[in-house]
Amino acid sequence: MRKPGLVHVVDDNTDIRRMLALVLESQGYTVRVHDGGAAYLASPPSDAPHVMLLDVRMPGMSGLELHAKLKESGNDIPVIFMSGESQAHETQAANSLGAVHFLWKPFNTQEMLTVIDQTLTGQPAP
Repeated sequence: MRKPGLVHVVDDNTDIRRMLALVLESQGYTVRVHDGGAAYLASPPSDAPHVMLLDVRMPGMSGLELHAKLKESGNDIPVIFMSGESQAHETQAANSLGAVHFLWKPFNTQEMLTVIDQTLTGQPAP
């Protein structure tokens, strides 16, 4: 059963992008994967409702830098950050940019799905 909404997965790790796409598509989501911030910015815009799973640390443009650029341009896509090794200042920066949620890798798939569902349906995230 197809679920409403589009999930953008932005992560420099090919295996993580594939795994997340498989899980999300198996749950009925439409998914677009991007190997970094520049790839996301170069992709065609998408209509709401949508949400982004965004890795904090990536070469080139970090997830925090991408999120700041999106905010500056008026793009308020809801962002769920993911990280396996962020520092306290990075999690604080994510929160100050208005992140919907922060997932620590490896994270619980059900938690991710719940946050995505709630975000796409306009419910507050846990």
